[in-house]
Order: sequence, then C-alpha cells, then structure tokens
Amino acid sequence: MKQLNSLYILSGTLLLLSGCATTKVDLYKYKDISSINILDNNKENYKVIHPDLNANVKIESNGWSDFTLTMRDYFLAYNDEKKVFKLDQNGSYKLKLTLHNLSSESKFTPSKYVKKLRKIKTDNGLVIKDESYYTDPYWIYFVNTAVVAELTTPDGQKKFFQADNTPSYRVISNYKSEVGRSKYVQSLQGTLTKLLKQIANEVGPEGLVISKKVSIENDEEFIFMVNMGTNEGLKEGDKLLVSKELVFKDEVDGKIITNKVRIGTATVSDQITPRYAWMMMDDEDHNSAIEVGDIIRPRY
Repeated sequence: MKQLNSLYILSGTLLLLSGCATTKVDLYKYKDISSINILDNNKENYKVIHPDLNANVKIESNGWSDFTLTMRDYFLAYNDEKKVFKLDQNGSYKLKLTLHNLSSESKFTPSKYVKKLRKIKTDNGLVIKDESYYTDPYWIYFVNTAVVAELTTPDGQKKFFQADNTPSYRVISNYKSEVGRSKYVQSLQGTLTKLLKQIANEVGPEGLVISKKVSIENDEEFIFMVNMGTNEGLKEGDKLLVSKELVFKDEVDGKIITNKVRIGTATVSDQITPRYAWMMMDDEDHNSAIEVGDIIRPRY
C-alpha cells in the first residue's frame, strides 16, 4: 500500500512539474505594468538588428568542385529559412567556407561462426538440436566531412567556426561497395547545419523587450513581450538569451563605455505573431531584473 501511495505522490509531482514547464499563456490573466518609453535613442522604433551577410559566399572545396554548389546553396537556403541573415542585400559580413577532409573509410567484418544448441524435451527424452549459424559479412563505411567558416565582421574582425560530421551506414555484402554521392551530400548537409547554428548564435538577429505584464493572481509571475516573431523564425518553445546593456563612464579618460551583461534565458510562449512574441524567463528569480529595453537574441 505504501508503494502505491508513493506512486500516486510521484505521478502528482511529475504532473505539477510538467505544468510549470508549459509555454501556454492566457493574456487575460495578466495586467500591464511596463512603460512604453525607451530612453536610448539608438533603440528608437524598437527595430530588430539583422546582420547583413554578403550573398556571394566564397567557397574553397580543395579540389572537390562537385560539392561547391551544394555547400553554397544549402548554407544560404538554410540561413534564409531561419531569418538569421538578410541575404538580399550586399551586407558587411563576409563569409568564406572551406571544405576539408571529404573522404570515406571502410571496415570489413568477416563472417563469424555462432554456436547455438537448443534443448528440446520429447517423449523419448531430452534432445539436443544444433541451431548454430554463420553471420553475414558486412562493410561499415564512414563518410568524413569538415567545414571551416571564416566570418569577417563589419569592423574587420575575423571569427572562425568549425564543424564536422561522421555518419556511418552498413552494407551487408561479401563485396566492397562504392560510396555514392548522396552519402557525401548527406554528411555535408549535417556538417553545414552544425556550422550554421554556431554562426547564428554568434551573430543572430537582436531584438528588445518592449513590454512586461504580471499575473493578476500571482505577483511573482511575469511575462515579457519582445519585438521579434515568426518573421525572425521564432516558434513556441524556442530559447532566447536575455542581456542588459550597461553604460558607464571611464573615470580616467572620460569615455563612455557600454557593456552587455547576460541575465539568463527565456522560453517563447504560444502567444506569438509575425512581429511580436511573449516570453517567460526560465529562472523566475530573474523576473525583477528584466526591464523594457533589455536585449534578446534567439538561441538556435
């Protein structure tokens, strides 16, 4: 009986925890407490800052010219889908992709004898049946790709990103098979996907917190509106990095210095439109630190 009660308690706890993790928001249960004024002139009109990527991506494929077009088209198409970069402008971010180690390796596993004896009871007594067999030989292929990205920022700084991918597949055969082009493309696409996420998290679009509400029933429960939505590729459940921009004066030379301080992460709720979305902080202790004008950036 104690075990049964424990199960009921555990299941109730899990339901409670799952409820806390929901992204569903009823806006009628919140009241507005924010000011719509953002004092910083640079944030006027609450504009989303998109990094501009030069669409003429430079590709170096180290002799694998067959994959040059695949790399460029896949990378640009994926970025356009994610709304990370604006590709329809001659932007100031310069991108260079270099393909390294596009190759394959193979490993042969020979046939093996597996001894298997099964005991069967019959009217005449115990009979031993030999069910031993030989396994099929097979080849395992590893397709290797590695892509390095050199991203030049608007101020001339160079950032480097690297990703690699090694999916394997099995061919059951007595003979060695050729690796088809589709396997290389599959590996290359996986590598470029990893690379995209690295770059997107570094220079993704940047938006602002433009409003906040508090629950009518719980004064410690807040939601925050941001000026980004489905137009920037956001969807319910996505993560946002929230930062605060601090401005202070260097007392030595009198210069004004700005610095971004990370506050925490938030989750996009189900209340989302093409241009706006409501988010909830993952750590409720940070609710009081969030103000209108704070900076948000998607985590891809």
